Amino acid sequence: MKTKLATIAMVLPVLLGFTPGHTDYGKSHPNHRSFTALRTAPPLSFFDSQTANGRTTCGSDVTNLSVSIFKYTDATNTNTYNLQPDLTNADGSPVPYVTGGRGKGAILAQFQVSNCTYDFTLSTGTARFMTYKFPDGSPLGTSVNFGFFNMDRVADVPITDGGSAFLNWCNTASDNYAGCSVDANGYFVRRTYGSTIDSQNRYHLRFNYSPFDLLTGATLAAGTAYVKVYHTNANTWMMMPEVVPPPPGVAGTDGEWSATYDLNTLSVIKYDKTPFKLVVTKL
Repeated sequence: MKTKLATIAMVLPVLLGFTPGHTDYGKSHPNHRSFTALRTAPPLSFFDSQTANGRTTCGSDVTNLSVSIFKYTDATNTNTYNLQPDLTNADGSPVPYVTGGRGKGAILAQFQVSNCTYDFTLSTGTARFMTYKFPDGSPLGTSVNFGFFNMDRVADVPITDGGSAFLNWCNTASDNYAGCSVDANGYFVRRTYGSTIDSQNRYHLRFNYSPFDLLTGATLAAGTAYVKVYHTNANTWMMMPEVVPPPPGVAGTDGEWSATYDLNTLSVIKYDKTPFKLVVTKL
């Protein structure tokens, strides 16, 4: 598989007129060399329509989802990721977060299509939670429970099979702001990720930022990793942060770098390597 992917990665750029020796397709971004220029903010999708009250919508939200956040990096259950689920099965596999329930305990995993953002979000409600591990500490300790994250524009990522439709999207999509690429796991699209990690909405953890969905403080995560989205078939998405060099001015080795910042002071508190793996399945 690795040999096949490597061969494809070398041949396709040449066929499409790209610079040999690189496997990025699409738009420019801080950590990688690009083949085409970054476009300005995109118009609304051609799926947009007007509702009866005049509000623009792009369709219906997709909520019949199951989200598996992996605790262990392999079947030996020895090494762990730094974003972890609250529950695992006896064999170490994650107990998925599945949309459902009532009241404050309800879990909601969704692709936000109706508001035209195409974001993927997970809210665990009060019944469950997720945990960040900070081996070197954080303002909230070495282990921080939280209940919500947002991943930018995942729902409009096409099937990442390396075919002509995928490559065309990579080179023409107006919101492909961070480019496409390929590695041992397959083809992927880069997206951003953000979460609030305290109940006062003060501390946030981010992987880079989107130029289309800027929130206060989001640009503080510039130079950190993007999240790789592998949309392997119509019902499955896998997300993992990319391994990148340390952010500017940070000593260290390549890794899944994220930024934790203080929204009150608009300053980065610390940078960390925050590896994770999650798989979303449409039921």
